[in-house]
Amino acid sequence: MDSPWQAEELTIPKFHELLRKDPSNGPRLVKKYLSAITQHNGTLKALISINSTALETALQKTTTTLTYNQTNNPFPALHSIPLILKDNYSTTDQPTSAGVLALQNLKTTTDSAVVAHLRAAGAIILAKANLHEFALQGITRSSLGGQTLNPHDKTRTPGGSSGGTAAALAAGFGLVGCGTDTMNSLRSPASACGVVGFRPSTGRVSCVGIVPVSRTQDAAGPMAGCVGDVRILYGVMKGPDGDGISSLGVDEGLPRREDRQVRIGILEAYFQPEICTDESESEAEAEYLAENEIVQDVIRSSLDSIQEHDADIIFVPIAPSSHPDWSPETLFANGDTQAFEFKHYLDEFLQSPLVSSIPHRSLESIAQSGEFDPHAVTHVFSAALEDPERFSLTSEAYRSRLEYIAALKESVAECFDRYDIDALVYPHQRRLPVKIGAKKQSGRNGVLAALTGRPAICIPAGRSPKTASAALGVPVGLELIGRRWGDDELLDIAERVEGIIKGRVVPVIH
Repeated sequence: MDSPWQAEELTIPKFHELLRKDPSNGPRLVKKYLSAITQHNGTLKALISINSTALETALQKTTTTLTYNQTNNPFPALHSIPLILKDNYSTTDQPTSAGVLALQNLKTTTDSAVVAHLRAAGAIILAKANLHEFALQGITRSSLGGQTLNPHDKTRTPGGSSGGTAAALAAGFGLVGCGTDTMNSLRSPASACGVVGFRPSTGRVSCVGIVPVSRTQDAAGPMAGCVGDVRILYGVMKGPDGDGISSLGVDEGLPRREDRQVRIGILEAYFQPEICTDESESEAEAEYLAENEIVQDVIRSSLDSIQEHDADIIFVPIAPSSHPDWSPETLFANGDTQAFEFKHYLDEFLQSPLVSSIPHRSLESIAQSGEFDPHAVTHVFSAALEDPERFSLTSEAYRSRLEYIAALKESVAECFDRYDIDALVYPHQRRLPVKIGAKKQSGRNGVLAALTGRPAICIPAGRSPKTASAALGVPVGLELIGRRWGDDELLDIAERVEGIIKGRVVPVIH
């Protein structure tokens, strides 16, 4: 096809330009994606289900496109945009499985709030993507969808839990996509697959109708090939009134500077490798250290390039000694609420009027069925079943975690104020995505945003050296975390950074 159709160049605005020239470009694009899916999804296992009416919908929209063109009216934000949806978003016309075999026939009476916004803005739900079982880990393995492969290196995982969405976008199965993020789940696969993943401020986008993990930490957000498309998709996802937004702390997100100068803190504590305590991991420590060196080189090279090309971006080193222990290991051990909230909110979802058809109405029923991947689920799955007194919303241990999170929010806010910074920067992953067969993705830094509720975005920063299994290398993602409710400000910063480092590479898939 002609160059405007190439995956690395096509954006929402460019596609809308093509629709202005010829409305039939709408169904042509859907056919292009369906062809790529037919060719590669059998190997990559990025998608769980294809929307059988997607092409028909695209053909119907050509009439609407023609009307917009004749009247010279603007298109709705996502008019005729083929979109990949993580399969934990409720959709009335397709099952919503969360990747779990036991939930493969779950039907809902309405779309999730986000999907309703997407359809109203003209999007075409092209397919629903695989995810890590219940969205509980970072390698995207599920009993229903199998193990998703990384399009850049099929010996590696695509990150997770939104790995199916990221792999699908990287492989050219759709133009933009939606994921969710409880710990790292939008940004981990964005880093691993070389796309952009944005976790909005917690509460900015409604999670109503999305299979829950943790009400404290869950966020829904956009994924795309560039920050510009992420911004457009985010604008639709949050709805006309910013669904669910709280007024608390809004003033932290207001612009503080009249000029274009941006101050970014380099979070040095998130560059070094974790201390290896797991015996099986320590055996692979040399490989981890080598990969960490690659990641550090890519990120620091990107920061050097930014400083060289934009004098109005000021980097401020943030020494580990200048703040409390924010290591992901410590934050996870003291603040993560998933094990305390998962059973309660999942049961609430399964028993809600939203769910019209399902054989299971509780986590306990699913566990007894055996229709899940025991190697994919984590402690979060079994915690409240094995120790319901401790892992509940009324336990002292849970209250202690909420108090820890409150103190963490204060310490991060104090750091931003003391250094007068607009964002923090660090690698999302301190190592490359793990090889197929690993049980988890270690070295991820996303929990800081998940617990503080701050917006965070991961953009492609570069890639590792080429190998026999990775013809162009494996992507490395740079993460920025902003001020609470400062979502638009953070997107502005990310777009400036992206324009300088130009780190995205489209994989060669055989």
